[in-house]
Amino acid sequence: MFLSRLDLRPYNVTALSMFVSNDLNQDGFFTLDEMHSSFVVYDSDHDGRVTRHEYTSYVNLHTPTLHDLSHALYDDYDVDHDHHLDEHDFQNLFNIMDTDKDHRVSALEWEQYWVSQFVKYEHLHGHGHNGG
Repeated sequence: MFLSRLDLRPYNVTALSMFVSNDLNQDGFFTLDEMHSSFVVYDSDHDGRVTRHEYTSYVNLHTPTLHDLSHALYDDYDVDHDHHLDEHDFQNLFNIMDTDKDHRVSALEWEQYWVSQFVKYEHLHGHGHNGG
């Protein structure tokens, strides 16, 4: 059922779709609380930290075509390189996305962050050249 590669283009549309899914209260902003809610699904042992194994296992189960991309994103998220995603890493990622530093991420900030990530890691997720 899954293609060997997933085409995320157009990147802005994919990013905005992700924003809608992660803006849990649909108020037009992504908050640190919503980030925690987004990452809790990866924490299979419920210890408050997400290991690479937990993260990639979840991705492999739900979107296996993003396996390689998930490893690269995990490395970006794990800013202190301790092989766990925790409060420090979540806060850092949130701060990177929150470019105007108003403690909430707008749809535009989200889109800018994710489009840059998709471009940066384009070689890991494909780019729609599947011959059709």
